[in-house]
Parts: sequence; structure tokens; C-alpha cells
Amino acid sequence: MLQIERQEEILKLLGTHAGRRIDQLAEALYVSEATVRRDIEVLEKRGLVRRVYGGVMLKKEEMPLEVRRQERAAEKEEIAARAAKLIFDGATVFLDASSTALHLIPHLSRFRDLTVVTNGHKAAELLAGGKCRVFSVGGELSPRNMAFVGSLAEETLGRLSVDIAFFSSEGISEDGEITDSSEEETALRRVLLRRAATTALLIDSSKLGRRYLFQLANARAITHVITDSAFPQGVPEGR
Repeated sequence: MLQIERQEEILKLLGTHAGRRIDQLAEALYVSEATVRRDIEVLEKRGLVRRVYGGVMLKKEEMPLEVRRQERAAEKEEIAARAAKLIFDGATVFLDASSTALHLIPHLSRFRDLTVVTNGHKAAELLAGGKCRVFSVGGELSPRNMAFVGSLAEETLGRLSVDIAFFSSEGISEDGEITDSSEEETALRRVLLRRAATTALLIDSSKLGRRYLFQLANARAITHVITDSAFPQGVPEGR
């Protein structure tokens, strides 16, 4: 296993638990503890993990997209299955760069003549070679989420019209305020809300009660709020 592959495996293992001991990681990867420590040192310098006594923890705020994609995967798949019911043959669909939106991609093969617009590098990669016509909004690539953002992305999106926009966010309050820690992605989503005939917020129950600096909208302004079965009742569900 190459060093980069081993480090990716470490991040995946940390994504499934709050933390791991060095010996646990060494056993799971079939390598020495010294090798694991060297890998952790590299990951710590990249700002992805932090060492604790006898082990290591993932920095949640810097969790790579591929790791976040696997976190709460069952809930995200449940949300994706519900969201797919909004899609129809010939639709123009927007997928944002969120890990939740990625779970929608396998469902798209059921539909004919779809056009997909995305600001997600990973989404475009997964869609390549499929049946959909795919457009990227371009712009500056944000390494954390592998998302295209910025004025160029907003300008491109502002010239388009989409039938259904699927997007997520980092938090939703009990009274329905949708917020995120990324100013750039929030700005792009504001443009999206103006350019989509139907908007669908994909948000799992772990995000309820979280508030971040940048406000997008209230859930009442969104056409559909699609959640998992563990999401409490009483939060605004869209218009």
C-alpha cells in the first residue's frame, strides 16, 4: 500500500470513530506502529488530525469530503432515496458539492435525458461517463470541500435556470434558520435559490441545532426540506 493510500485509510478509519489508538490503526493497516506515527505526523502537519495521549483524532472541521461522505452514510442514503422522487425525465438538476448530494448520483441512472449542473469536483468526476449531460460552474476550487466557488462560479450559475436544486448546509436551527461556516458556498447557494424552480435542502438529523456564521435562508423559503427518519418533528419543512 502506498503512503498516500495508507493515509487515506487512516482518515477513513478515524471518520467512523471519535478517535483511534496507534496500535489499533497499525493492526487495521497491517503495518508497524512507527509507520502509523509517521503517517499521523504528516496528516497533522496538513491540519487534518490532532494527536492525543496514545492515539489520534480527526479534526472534524477539516474532515476531507471523501471521509464525510462515509459518515452517517445510512442517513444520507435515506435522504437521497427520498430526494430522487422529485426528479423526472428531461429535468435540469443542480447538485452542490456536499457529501449528502453525492449520495444522489447513483439514483440518477433511472432517469432519461437529465442535465446535471454542479459546483462539486467530486460530483463531476462521479458523473463522468454516465448518461447525464454534465456542466460545471467553474470558479475557484476550495480544497476542503472540493467545491468550485467565488465570483466566477456565481456569475456562471446566475446565467442558468434549473428545474430542481439539491443542496445541503452545515446547520439548521430549531426555528429553521439554515447556516454554514463557508461564506463562499453560502453565497453560491443564495444565487442558486434564485435560479431554481424547485429547491431541496438535504440535511441529516446530526445538523439540527447547529448554528454557523453565514445565514442562507429560513427553511420556509425552501420548497422541500428532506431529512432522515431520526430528524425531530416540528422543524419547518419548507413551503
